[in-house]
Amino acid sequence: MMSDMKTASKKAAKKVRVRSQKPLRREFTVRDMNRSGAELLEAARKLGRVTVKSRSGEVFEVRAVTDSPTANVLADAVLKRMRQHRERLAEVGYKEPSPEGWEVISQAISGER
Repeated sequence: MMSDMKTASKKAAKKVRVRSQKPLRREFTVRDMNRSGAELLEAARKLGRVTVKSRSGEVFEVRAVTDSPTANVLADAVLKRMRQHRERLAEVGYKEPSPEGWEVISQAISGER
């Protein structure tokens, strides 16, 4: 028996679109700076610096200033600990391998020897 009525079909599953993150740019225009200032500042924060070009051909640089006293204190503490560690190694008689020695160690790690 034939019928001209349509049968109920399964609803297609909705596709979820994943918005891909834009790659960070290093160069912006004055118009970009005006319209998407947050993007410019985020790029400067992550890349360290970005350039802004004007229509007249001038080039400006925007950079993130990260001179925080806590970062300097932490870096000094790490350097001090490393220096103390090297001194203790020298006290127990450790001598750093020669360049040829490092080559042998690298080959042993990679499985060449």
